Amino acid sequence: MRFIDRMAGIYESKLWYPIVLNLYGGLHSPSLAQLIGTVTQKVQSTEGRMLDVACGPGTYGRRVASPSREVFGIDVSMGMLRQGAAYVAQEGIPDVHFARARVEALPFEDGVFDAALCCGSLHLFTDTVIALREMARVMKPGATLSVFTFAAGDGGILKFRWVREWSRKNHGLHVFELPQVEQYLTASGFKDFQPELAGSILTFSARRQAS
Repeated sequence: MRFIDRMAGIYESKLWYPIVLNLYGGLHSPSLAQLIGTVTQKVQSTEGRMLDVACGPGTYGRRVASPSREVFGIDVSMGMLRQGAAYVAQEGIPDVHFARARVEALPFEDGVFDAALCCGSLHLFTDTVIALREMARVMKPGATLSVFTFAAGDGGILKFRWVREWSRKNHGLHVFELPQVEQYLTASGFKDFQPELAGSILTFSARRQAS
């Protein structure tokens, strides 16, 4: 956690995202700007309250906040949250709020969000289904979930099975297979899985099922 806190200042710089995306996803991975565009485009038609899970410094949530979209970002890292609050103040964005919380116990009532983002973190959660179920709990029926994570694709070091197995065993990194993601989503109350794979970079959307 101390490492993540210290990393907050460089998280959106060339010292982090380009290296991670090219190393894990492959040389033809999308840039951070392209990734933000892909993820946020999936919720651009949504208005109302938006949840940003494991938001970091609001890298994605800040880009969708507007007078018609109020973003609530949660993260376990105070360093990331403080950096996000600084960005929001510098950029004059009044519609973003931050709180320290875990995805396994979101501090919100059932069915309050019109959409949700989960970017760069689904592969880090200890239990993927528990995390997805908790996101589904706080989302309205039909609400869109937009995600960026890693999958077993054809680019970067994650294309090698031994790297994926080593990463899972030593760092708890879950590198998903596409059928596995759809299975997890279905078990958690989501439907309409729409994946896009670039190398080993996976972006997808899904919708909260009706209760």
